[in-house]
Parts: sequence; structure tokens; C-alpha cells
Amino acid sequence: MNKVLNMPDFEHNLTKTEVTWGLVSVAGIREYFPGPSQEIIVYDDEGRRYTTKMHSSAARIDGLTEWYKNHPTAEIGDSVAITINPDKSIKLSLKKETQTYTKEEHEEELSATEIVPSMERLLEDFLEKNLEHIENGLKLYHDEKKIPGRQYPTDVGTIDLLCIDKDQTFVIIEIKKEKGSDKTIGQITRYMGWVKQNLANNQEVRGIIVVHEVDERLEYSASVLSNVEIKYYKIDLKFVQKQELQ
Repeated sequence: MNKVLNMPDFEHNLTKTEVTWGLVSVAGIREYFPGPSQEIIVYDDEGRRYTTKMHSSAARIDGLTEWYKNHPTAEIGDSVAITINPDKSIKLSLKKETQTYTKEEHEEELSATEIVPSMERLLEDFLEKNLEHIENGLKLYHDEKKIPGRQYPTDVGTIDLLCIDKDQTFVIIEIKKEKGSDKTIGQITRYMGWVKQNLANNQEVRGIIVVHEVDERLEYSASVLSNVEIKYYKIDLKFVQKQELQ
């Protein structure tokens, strides 16, 4: 590691890719970890020791399959805390919150916080499997280990969907579930710069911002960038009879 740290826990919510492939993202604190493919010693709360390494091209710890086996309750969305120890090993702790709700509290919590995240996950699930709705010939990127490019961690943040187009050009998809912002331009161009230097061998990289509502500031910002475009989506909710589902 580059520094000896006395830093607080870093918390991260597990994604589908991480749980499936035995990974944990360290995007945002990548500078505190060794270079690609270098060894990292990981401990859990029970003191079990795991020998892992940094992923060769992304800001995540690779080789945590045994950690997940020893934590079978780990699910998508669960929080993990990463603590960097003085000896430069790390401690990885699963944090599952359990709360007791009354029926009324549960219904209020569901309406306030559960529906929107569920819709966000559904939108990302849909786009991952239906990239042709964004652009014909678009495919999800898979790295050398066949790990997909959904929630792809980098040294500068996590890319929603990292794709390849029909010309084998990298395309970054940034999904905004609510109204966009011109700040999104800085975010997606930052990802594009990282991919260009680390994955694309300095070849062209494109960006697509997928957003629900029109934002003139975002439109103006994107209008001066030839390699960034905006696409809009609309969700229709329809109630049907039982027989229409059969």
C-alpha cells in the first residue's frame, strides 16, 4: 500500500456482480491499496484469514469466494465495512441491520424508501438485459475473467454499465433515475477518461447518459461534447386483469 493509515471504516453496499463473483469494490479508496494483481490479506470478524489480490483492471478486491461461503447470509444491498489495519491487511465486516417494525411503520417505510430503490434496480436489470433499447449492437463488457461490466468499479467511481458497441468501442452508460444535472457530465467524462487510459489503450470512448426528465443544463453541457449523448426513458404503469397475465 502507498500509505500507513489510521482511517475509519469505509462502507459499501454489495452489488449482484460482487456477490456472484466473490468481489468487493474499493472504488473511492483505491489509492490506499496495492497495484493490480498484488496480494492482499483479508480478515473477517471471526479472525479467519483470506489471501486475495487486487483485480487486474478494476478497483475491487478479487478472490473472496471463501469469505462469501463463510458469510452465507450476505445478499445484494447488504453493507460491508472495510477497515485498513496497521499491518496493511484489511478487515472485512458484514453489516446486516435487523429492525422490528409495527405494521404501520413497515407500510410507511415501504412507501418512503423501498419502492424507489426497487424501481432503480429494476431499471438497471432491464437495461442490462436489453441494451438494444439504448443502441443497436451494444453489449455488456466482460473482463478477462468473464465478470460483467455492471456496477463496474474504477479508481474514480463506479460505472453503472460498461459496454462495447458494434465497432468494439467502449461505451459508458450512466443511468439517472431522476432529473439529470450538468454535474453528470463531469462524472461520465471522468469515467470515460479512466476507461480510455486503463482499458481502451487510449482509443475512443463514448458516453451515454440515460435520464428520465429533461434538464436544459445537462443538454447544454452535453451539446459541446461529440462523444457524449443523452437518451430519455419513460415508464408506464398499467393495471390489468388476471387473464391478461396468463
